[in-house]
Amino acid sequence: MDARGLRAGLVGTGCTSCGATIPPDGIAVLADRGDVAFVELRCASCGSRTMAVVVRNEGTAPVADTAPHPELDPATEARLAGVPPLGEEDVAAMARFLDGWDGDLLTLLDPRGDHPGPGS
Repeated sequence: MDARGLRAGLVGTGCTSCGATIPPDGIAVLADRGDVAFVELRCASCGSRTMAVVVRNEGTAPVADTAPHPELDPATEARLAGVPPLGEEDVAAMARFLDGWDGDLLTLLDPRGDHPGPGS
């Protein structure tokens, strides 16, 4: 299913995990609804699989929404760009912390108590 040539238009799309270029055979068009399509991107470098929304306007090349962190503003993304990824020791440290945690999720995430209470 690639009647409009979306795969060819997406050649050069980067992996959302490692940034490597997705090979043409790693792009699968799952659904095509005219100006919007859904694709799966399979990275040969790191093995990740990503679902992406592709927006295509008549007369323009398709654009895949593969931003690594679309929920972050540019300043936050730039600040976090130099931070190393989580490793096994990070996960083990968090597990140790949670083993000793005796509270609820709201208190864990906002220890200052700036969250609305039940029924607010």
